[in-house]
Amino acid sequence: MFRSSAFRDIIVLLLVCSVVFWWRLGKLGLIDPDEPFYAQTAHEMVATGDWITPQIFGQPQFEKPIFFYWLTAVSFKVFGETEFAARVPSALPATLLVLLVYGFGVGFAGRRAGLLSALVLATGLEFAIMSRLMLTDIALALFLAGALFSYWQALTKTSGRWLVLHFVCGGLAVLTKGPLASLVTLLAVGSFSGLVKRRSPYRGGPLWVGLALYVAIAVPWYVVMLWKFGWEYFNAFFVHENIMRLLHAEHPSNNHFYYYVAILALGSIPWLPALAVAVMRGARGIRQDERLAFLWCWILSSVLFLTIAQSKLPSYIFYVFVPLALAVGMTLDDWLTHGFRTRTEFRIALGCALFQCVIPLAAPLIKVARPFAAPALMLAACLASGIALALWGKRLPAIWAHVAGTAAIIVGALTFSVEHVEAYSSARPVAQAMISESGEPLLAGKFLARGIHYYTHQPVVVLANKPQPFWTPHPLPVVAGRDELLAFVKQHGAVRATIRRSEWPFWQRSELITAAGEPQWFGDNAVVRLLAPH
Repeated sequence: MFRSSAFRDIIVLLLVCSVVFWWRLGKLGLIDPDEPFYAQTAHEMVATGDWITPQIFGQPQFEKPIFFYWLTAVSFKVFGETEFAARVPSALPATLLVLLVYGFGVGFAGRRAGLLSALVLATGLEFAIMSRLMLTDIALALFLAGALFSYWQALTKTSGRWLVLHFVCGGLAVLTKGPLASLVTLLAVGSFSGLVKRRSPYRGGPLWVGLALYVAIAVPWYVVMLWKFGWEYFNAFFVHENIMRLLHAEHPSNNHFYYYVAILALGSIPWLPALAVAVMRGARGIRQDERLAFLWCWILSSVLFLTIAQSKLPSYIFYVFVPLALAVGMTLDDWLTHGFRTRTEFRIALGCALFQCVIPLAAPLIKVARPFAAPALMLAACLASGIALALWGKRLPAIWAHVAGTAAIIVGALTFSVEHVEAYSSARPVAQAMISESGEPLLAGKFLARGIHYYTHQPVVVLANKPQPFWTPHPLPVVAGRDELLAFVKQHGAVRATIRRSEWPFWQRSELITAAGEPQWFGDNAVVRLLAPH
């Protein structure tokens, strides 16, 4: 009986994943700036046959470890160099992670809680959107989840093979993102061990076997890179890309103490009401229930660490949606049977439900969001239906209405709003308009430069207001400031440039350059041919 139920659950989850992660996966052009960066590196890996040293623009680049580039290069080999192939290394780990959460959740909290946890993970707004993008964080989340799930199994089942698997997954996480992946695991394990005073599973023969495999997986590639490039690699990767990101903000506007709390809350839509209740119950039950202690030690230790770190991006906290989904799934499972425990829970859940329902209703009123009105209203309709069903006492249909909400916004955005989404997010339409057969140089801001290069296969000069516009140096020529731009245009006679909408009035008023013809607009980017003044 359990096997047939599990089979049905897996089929349901695969159907949900097929819509949320895989439907029209290659429809949009690569999203700037990160997707073209990874795609160009994988392209050069395949083109050069060098599967050891990541390269971009013909030069070694040290921003990320090798494993994600291997996944992408293999995908290019299998499916061809397409947007779909570029995103398979994200969509596939996301699907596997949903199934992993289900499998772990069944043993952790019961079959229904496992299914609900997997559904919550798959259809949370941030997880659903980011799992369709070419990012290292999805594979990292899979390996971190594998490491910490295996730790729990080693702790509760006292089986050596789980401890070995814990270290294997940890090694793959380090090969995907870097040594900070192991720090995340140690913070979660250390805080949990300190709270519950359990005997550590780190002992005996499995410990040494696991450590040996961890070293065998995680260390050799780094040793080769250090041997080939020495201090240049050590300084670029370990110091600049890891330590300096902890100490200095790459994106200062994100560097607020509440940043990740807001990301986790808004990224959990349509499950925000259940999340609010899960937080309340976690605060009360963390010392009474070891399962809650494990999940919340994982969540809170990561949130605290990432908040202290100065560089902040939504993708950095992506893996925390895994334990959060389990906490929310357990809460929904209890709600289906017992309802709300207090009137306070009910009021908070209802308030959050109304709040997340109102947000998409604002889309038709905001100019930049107006093209998303159809999918936003579809989401709002599903959420409103969920509220009505829950108040009517139809709790399980209410949950499925929320699942449908995420599916609706994904399908709607890639059907009714696909051209708008691409215009505002991808360099592909801009690049198609900029392709020059006359040999005129291409100018682009730092945000689109990598995408323009990837899609045109032509050299790109970066237009910036300072000589080093990137956090990590790129082997691209830079034109910095008005004087350098004027000299550049005079040197070449004419150039093709893409300029952001916010900067366009400045260049219109400037007497430094003139535009040949009206600009073509693609979202916030203008494509224009610039001429030197007479």
